[in-house]
Amino acid sequence: MAAGKDFNDELTFILNYAEVSLDLLGPEHPASEGMVELTHAAMRCAETTRCLLLLTERARASVRCAKVRAGHANPGNRELL
Repeated sequence: MAAGKDFNDELTFILNYAEVSLDLLGPEHPASEGMVELTHAAMRCAETTRCLLLLTERARASVRCAKVRAGHANPGNRELL
């Protein structure tokens, strides 16, 4: 979870820097097309990270609700209720 949040923070930095750079370059600059692609790629990565964080939250909630059946104390033989 922490790694996902850190990664999302870095993506936000990249996205913000790309948008500011694009504004400074203007649409006619030869590098602007690449900056637009960079912005889109960062947005796709941020969305993927958001989905992974949601899955992590759901997995944590599932694990908290899981119970081990009595008599199955052996770590290699756990059955969830």
